[in-house]
Amino acid sequence: MPPRWNKNRLTAKLGIDYPVIQGPLGGLSSQKLAAAVSNFGGLGSFGAHGLAPEAIKEAIAEIRSLTSKPFAMNLWVSMEDEGARTSDENAFNRSLAPLTTHLAALGAPHPTFKPYSPARFEDQARVLLDAKVPVFSFIFGIPPREILEECRAKSIVTVGTATTPEEGAALQEAGVDAIVASGFEAGGHRGSFLRAAEDSLTGTLSLVRKSSTTSTCP
Repeated sequence: MPPRWNKNRLTAKLGIDYPVIQGPLGGLSSQKLAAAVSNFGGLGSFGAHGLAPEAIKEAIAEIRSLTSKPFAMNLWVSMEDEGARTSDENAFNRSLAPLTTHLAALGAPHPTFKPYSPARFEDQARVLLDAKVPVFSFIFGIPPREILEECRAKSIVTVGTATTPEEGAALQEAGVDAIVASGFEAGGHRGSFLRAAEDSLTGTLSLVRKSSTTSTCP
Protein backbone atom coordinates (compact mmCIF):
# COMPACT_ATOMS: atom_id res chain seq x y z
CA MET A 1 0.00 0.00 0.00
CA PRO A 2 1.45 3.43 -0.97
CA PRO A 3 2.19 5.83 1.87
CA ARG A 4 -0.63 8.17 2.85
CA TRP A 5 0.05 11.91 3.03
CA ASN A 6 -1.37 12.18 6.52
CA LYS A 7 0.56 9.32 8.08
CA ASN A 8 4.12 9.68 9.34
CA ARG A 9 6.25 9.00 12.40
CA LEU A 10 4.86 12.01 14.21
CA THR A 11 1.19 11.13 13.71
CA ALA A 12 1.94 7.59 14.81
CA LYS A 13 3.77 8.77 17.93
CA LEU A 14 1.00 11.18 18.89
CA GLY A 15 -1.84 8.85 17.94
CA ILE A 16 -3.53 11.39 15.66
CA ASP A 17 -5.05 11.13 12.18
CA TYR A 18 -3.60 14.27 10.61
CA PRO A 19 -0.28 16.11 11.08
CA VAL A 20 -2.03 19.16 12.50
CA ILE A 21 -1.05 20.48 15.95
CA GLN A 22 -2.97 23.38 17.43
CA GLY A 23 -0.95 26.15 19.03
CA PRO A 24 -1.61 26.14 22.79
CA LEU A 25 -2.53 29.84 22.89
CA GLY A 26 -1.42 30.46 26.46
CA GLY A 27 -3.66 33.06 28.06
CA LEU A 28 -6.35 32.56 25.42
CA SER A 29 -6.69 28.79 25.76
CA SER A 30 -10.02 27.07 25.30
CA GLN A 31 -10.89 23.58 26.49
CA LYS A 32 -13.59 23.39 23.83
CA LEU A 33 -11.20 24.37 21.03
CA ALA A 34 -8.55 21.89 22.14
CA ALA A 35 -11.13 19.10 22.30
CA ALA A 36 -12.59 20.03 18.90
CA VAL A 37 -9.18 19.88 17.20
CA SER A 38 -8.53 16.47 18.75
CA ASN A 39 -11.99 15.18 17.82
CA PHE A 40 -11.36 16.11 14.19
CA GLY A 41 -8.11 14.16 14.08
CA GLY A 42 -5.45 16.73 14.98
CA LEU A 43 -3.73 17.37 18.29
CA GLY A 44 -5.60 19.90 20.37
CA SER A 45 -3.38 21.87 22.76
CA PHE A 46 -4.09 23.88 25.91
CA GLY A 47 -1.68 26.50 27.22
CA ALA A 48 -1.70 26.17 31.01
CA HIS A 49 1.39 28.17 31.94
CA GLY A 50 -0.56 30.93 33.70
CA LEU A 51 -2.75 28.62 35.77
CA ALA A 52 -2.40 27.38 39.31
CA PRO A 53 -2.14 23.59 39.74
CA GLU A 54 -5.78 23.17 40.79
CA ALA A 55 -6.97 25.14 37.75
CA ILE A 56 -4.79 22.98 35.49
CA LYS A 57 -6.37 19.87 37.00
CA GLU A 58 -9.84 21.25 36.25
CA ALA A 59 -8.88 22.13 32.67
CA ILE A 60 -7.61 18.61 32.02
CA ALA A 61 -10.80 17.12 33.42
CA GLU A 62 -12.95 19.34 31.19
CA ILE A 63 -10.97 18.48 28.07
CA ARG A 64 -11.30 14.78 28.87
CA SER A 65 -15.05 15.23 29.25
CA LEU A 66 -15.15 16.59 25.69
CA THR A 67 -12.82 14.18 23.87
CA SER A 68 -11.38 10.71 24.17
CA LYS A 69 -8.64 11.54 21.66
CA PRO A 70 -5.02 12.57 22.45
CA PHE A 71 -4.44 16.21 23.44
CA ALA A 72 -1.49 18.25 24.69
CA MET A 73 -1.01 20.39 27.78
CA ASN A 74 1.62 23.11 27.40
CA LEU A 75 3.76 24.75 30.10
CA TRP A 76 6.61 27.24 30.24
CA VAL A 77 9.70 25.76 31.88
CA SER A 78 10.94 29.25 32.77
CA MET A 79 8.17 31.47 34.07
CA GLU A 80 9.94 34.70 35.02
CA ASP A 81 11.44 37.67 33.23
CA GLU A 82 14.31 39.44 34.92
CA GLY A 83 12.97 41.85 37.52
CA ALA A 84 9.54 40.21 37.78
CA ARG A 85 9.73 39.90 41.55
CA THR A 86 10.63 43.57 42.02
CA SER A 87 7.97 45.05 39.72
CA ASP A 88 5.42 47.22 41.56
CA GLU A 89 2.26 49.23 40.93
CA ASN A 90 4.21 52.31 39.82
CA ALA A 91 6.00 50.30 37.12
CA PHE A 92 2.67 48.80 36.06
CA ASN A 93 1.09 52.24 35.67
CA ARG A 94 4.08 53.56 33.71
CA SER A 95 3.82 50.68 31.27
CA LEU A 96 0.09 51.16 30.92
CA ALA A 97 0.22 54.93 30.39
CA PRO A 98 0.72 54.84 26.55
CA LEU A 99 -2.45 52.72 26.21
CA THR A 100 -4.72 54.80 28.44
CA THR A 101 -6.19 56.99 25.68
CA HIS A 102 -6.80 53.99 23.44
CA LEU A 103 -8.60 52.13 26.22
CA ALA A 104 -10.75 55.16 26.91
CA ALA A 105 -11.62 55.54 23.22
CA LEU A 106 -12.80 51.95 23.13
CA GLY A 107 -14.66 52.23 26.40
CA ALA A 108 -12.56 49.39 27.75
CA PRO A 109 -12.04 48.98 31.49
CA HIS A 110 -8.76 50.21 32.92
CA PRO A 111 -6.59 47.22 33.97
CA THR A 112 -5.76 47.07 37.65
CA PHE A 113 -2.47 46.09 39.22
CA LYS A 114 -2.16 42.66 40.78
CA PRO A 115 0.93 41.82 42.85
CA TYR A 116 3.19 39.29 41.19
CA SER A 117 2.45 35.73 42.22
CA PRO A 118 5.19 33.34 41.11
CA ALA A 119 4.20 30.02 39.56
CA ARG A 120 6.40 27.01 40.18
CA PHE A 121 6.90 24.88 37.06
CA GLU A 122 7.45 21.69 39.06
CA ASP A 123 4.09 22.09 40.81
CA GLN A 124 2.30 22.64 37.50
CA ALA A 125 4.09 19.70 35.87
CA ARG A 126 3.14 17.43 38.77
CA VAL A 127 -0.53 17.84 37.84
CA LEU A 128 0.19 16.76 34.25
CA LEU A 129 2.18 13.78 35.42
CA ASP A 130 -0.42 12.62 37.93
CA ALA A 131 -3.17 13.03 35.32
CA LYS A 132 -1.10 11.10 32.76
CA VAL A 133 -1.94 13.53 29.99
CA PRO A 134 -1.33 12.11 26.49
CA VAL A 135 1.14 14.83 25.44
CA PHE A 136 3.23 17.28 27.51
CA SER A 137 4.62 20.15 25.42
CA PHE A 138 6.81 22.95 26.72
CA ILE A 139 8.82 26.04 25.79
CA PHE A 140 11.47 28.28 27.36
CA GLY A 141 13.74 25.44 28.40
CA ILE A 142 13.95 21.74 29.16
CA PRO A 143 12.25 20.12 32.16
CA PRO A 144 14.45 18.46 34.79
CA ARG A 145 15.64 14.94 33.98
CA GLU A 146 13.40 13.44 36.67
CA ILE A 147 10.27 14.87 35.04
CA LEU A 148 11.23 13.61 31.58
CA GLU A 149 11.98 10.16 32.99
CA GLU A 150 8.59 10.03 34.68
CA CYS A 151 6.95 11.04 31.41
CA ARG A 152 8.64 8.13 29.66
CA ALA A 153 7.62 5.75 32.43
CA LYS A 154 3.99 6.88 32.10
CA SER A 155 4.02 6.89 28.27
CA ILE A 156 3.47 10.66 28.14
CA VAL A 157 4.77 12.01 24.82
CA THR A 158 7.07 15.02 25.32
CA VAL A 159 7.36 17.88 22.82
CA GLY A 160 9.95 20.66 23.22
CA THR A 161 10.47 23.89 21.29
CA ALA A 162 13.73 25.03 19.69
CA THR A 163 14.52 28.42 18.16
CA THR A 164 18.13 27.54 17.24
CA PRO A 165 19.96 24.37 16.13
CA GLU A 166 21.77 24.36 19.49
CA GLU A 167 18.47 24.27 21.35
CA GLY A 168 17.29 21.45 19.10
CA ALA A 169 20.44 19.48 19.90
CA ALA A 170 19.94 20.08 23.63
CA LEU A 171 16.35 18.82 23.43
CA GLN A 172 17.45 15.76 21.48
CA GLU A 173 20.12 15.01 24.06
CA ALA A 174 17.50 15.29 26.79
CA GLY A 175 15.47 12.59 25.02
CA VAL A 176 12.26 14.45 24.15
CA ASP A 177 9.98 12.67 21.71
CA ALA A 178 9.43 15.53 19.25
CA ILE A 179 10.86 18.98 18.64
CA VAL A 180 9.02 22.04 17.32
CA ALA A 181 11.23 24.24 15.14
CA SER A 182 10.10 27.80 15.89
CA GLY A 183 11.62 30.27 13.43
CA PHE A 184 11.78 34.03 13.93
CA GLU A 185 8.66 34.41 11.76
CA ALA A 186 6.56 32.94 14.58
CA GLY A 187 4.22 35.52 16.05
CA GLY A 188 4.19 36.66 19.65
CA HIS A 189 7.00 35.89 22.05
CA ARG A 190 10.11 33.85 21.30
CA GLY A 191 10.67 30.55 23.09
CA SER A 192 14.47 30.90 23.22
CA PHE A 193 16.28 29.50 26.23
CA LEU A 194 20.01 29.11 25.49
CA ARG A 195 20.52 32.67 24.27
CA ALA A 196 18.56 35.91 24.34
CA ALA A 197 15.62 36.11 21.95
CA GLU A 198 17.30 38.81 19.85
CA ASP A 199 20.26 36.47 19.36
CA SER A 200 18.04 33.52 18.35
CA LEU A 201 16.45 34.76 15.13
CA THR A 202 16.95 31.81 12.80
CA GLY A 203 14.33 31.51 10.04
CA THR A 204 12.09 28.45 10.02
CA LEU A 205 13.36 26.90 6.77
CA SER A 206 16.97 27.50 7.76
CA LEU A 207 16.32 26.16 11.26
CA VAL A 208 14.78 22.95 9.93
CA ARG A 209 17.63 22.48 7.45
CA LYS A 210 20.34 23.14 10.06
CA SER A 211 18.61 20.80 12.49
CA SER A 212 18.16 18.02 9.93
CA THR A 213 20.42 15.72 11.92
CA THR A 214 18.19 16.08 14.97
CA SER A 215 15.68 13.26 15.25
CA THR A 216 12.22 14.80 15.72
CA CYS A 217 10.45 11.60 16.59
CA PRO A 218 12.47 8.61 17.82
